[in-house]
Amino acid sequence: MNPFDNVEVNDPGFAYRDLVGQDKWLDWTPTRTSWTDVGTAPVVNAKWRDVGAECQIQVKVVPGTTVATTAGTSYISLPKRAAGLAGAGVMYNATTLVAIGNCVVDVTNSRLYVPSQTAIGDTIMIVASYQI
Repeated sequence: MNPFDNVEVNDPGFAYRDLVGQDKWLDWTPTRTSWTDVGTAPVVNAKWRDVGAECQIQVKVVPGTTVATTAGTSYISLPKRAAGLAGAGVMYNATTLVAIGNCVVDVTNSRLYVPSQTAIGDTIMIVASYQI
């Protein structure tokens, strides 16, 4: 029974989780390390949410002029500590709708490493998930 109206509901279901405030997207400001920014600072919007024992993230980077990344060096911080064996995601060009490459969540340091991208002025999106 739930505390709302004494009607039996599926506790792990999405409708119940919405009623109790779980699974909601929250804003966060990731730290970008070893990204090359040219011109004014890019606008970075990010959201995260927990779904069970998984954290899902979305990051949007709108360059001031251009941004560039280097695989294995460029990364973003995560909103929650990573656990488990691995996590992964993708980075893509949201302007041209072309995939840039795979992202890797390093569970030893809770960082999301992005693929290499030459200087680009287009909007970049990152979508990833990992165990918490």
